[in-house]
Amino acid sequence: MNAKVYVLLRVKESKSEQAVKTLRGKVGVRLLDVLEGPPDVIMMVQARERRRLAELTVAALASVEDITEDLQLLPTPDGCSASVLTKSLRAKGATRKG
Repeated sequence: MNAKVYVLLRVKESKSEQAVKTLRGKVGVRLLDVLEGPPDVIMMVQARERRRLAELTVAALASVEDITEDLQLLPTPDGCSASVLTKSLRAKGATRKG
């Protein structure tokens, strides 16, 4: 069964389209859309295993420089827990101050 997580992102003003362009094509990213925000962008990441899901989510988020610290992780029951993802993000320094 595939694990997935929905991520609601806030990005710096006027940077939503750029964030989507950056995230498009990242491994594991299955859905991206600009919202009328906030939040500004929704992303869904999917992987076969929870650990891989966490790795792919952190890598995708780390690729976007315009993310503010206001980030919401919405894991599905088969997804990775938000606490695991948050710890991974902090360890890798993927969140940036807006």
